[in-house]
Amino acid sequence: MKQAKTVRLALKAIGMNKMRTFLMMLGIIIGITTLTVIVSVGKGASAKVMKSIQNFGANAVLIFAGGGKVMGPPDEKVNTLTLEDSQAILQEVKGIRSMDTALIRVGRTVKYEDNNTNTVIYGGTTNYGDAWEWPVESGDYFTEEDMGSMARVAVLGKTVVRELYGDADPIGTNIRIENVNFKVVGVLGPRGTSPMGMDMDSRIIVPYTTAARRVFNTPYVSLIRIAAADPNQVEKIESDVAALLTDRHRIQAGFPEDFRVRGASSVSKMAKGMMGTLNLFLGLVSLISLAVGGLVVMNIMLISVGERVKEIGLRRALGARKQDVRSQFLIESSLITVMGGLIGVVVGLVVSVLLPIMSKGKMAALPSWEPFVLGFVFSAMVGILAGIHPATKAAEMDPVVALKG
Repeated sequence: MKQAKTVRLALKAIGMNKMRTFLMMLGIIIGITTLTVIVSVGKGASAKVMKSIQNFGANAVLIFAGGGKVMGPPDEKVNTLTLEDSQAILQEVKGIRSMDTALIRVGRTVKYEDNNTNTVIYGGTTNYGDAWEWPVESGDYFTEEDMGSMARVAVLGKTVVRELYGDADPIGTNIRIENVNFKVVGVLGPRGTSPMGMDMDSRIIVPYTTAARRVFNTPYVSLIRIAAADPNQVEKIESDVAALLTDRHRIQAGFPEDFRVRGASSVSKMAKGMMGTLNLFLGLVSLISLAVGGLVVMNIMLISVGERVKEIGLRRALGARKQDVRSQFLIESSLITVMGGLIGVVVGLVVSVLLPIMSKGKMAALPSWEPFVLGFVFSAMVGILAGIHPATKAAEMDPVVALKG
């Protein structure tokens, strides 16, 4: 029996029972749809992570007060970094182009007239723009004179401007931070999200001296931001800073550190590791869906073989070989799963396009050509594996017994 004729017979058999065919396709459609969405969301998330790494800075090193392995907002109760630590780092660690010392408070209420918002208050130095490589969009940063006089001036992030002012120009207006009046002197350019998913534009920059003495009354430091002169020296700066602070804080071997040092490379590894774990979990979910779909296909194909005993016997009696019967049922199961796979890819791509719209940009998806290849390969594999047993059972039937039904 020629292969083309076998395919035609398989298509005819598929078309004779559309509901059964749909039920066999359904599990494959769900599995391939899930796989397609995972691939698209994974690529979109990877692109978003890489963009956030760029926002973090390829030459950046952050030193946080307090120990622990995960990068996050500074704990206000932790007082383990000082101005003396930052001065020692600047003097003894080689390869630093610029450094900013900061006092940070998270979730503080800021008011302008009848509007208010919760944001990050960042008490920094005049090196902020250079250390973070973050220019102002309008106005300017505060000056050394402002630092010396503990001036009540502020530079606002774009999110803060939008929530307090809408489309109005904030330059020259007054806001209240912790019931202290501050004059707005600048607006930061847009930055986006950090590698950990925080909105970097939701912050207000004020002079460190003002934050430490007039607002929060503390001599301690929350964070030190270093910009390396050479991005290739970031890991060396990380290790040098860690060694220096370990010595300064007299931390003995085997005891936990009371600071955290995070460079661009370690942040990138951390973010990619989190995304890899999530993608692995979702990938397992889609594979389980495909496995269930394959079991459904196999069981319904077995039912189909039982219902078509006379047809199989007649074809064997007319000269069809075991291989011909086996090929027909394998082709049937493969065609069903491949068609289900293609439908699943199309549905998955539609979902991938709609996800960013429905989530208002919170979820990223990047449709690509990979789902078509993966959908075809996986659905064909499932079809072949699910069809082997039913096809073998059909091929091994005794023609005489089969003719008797």
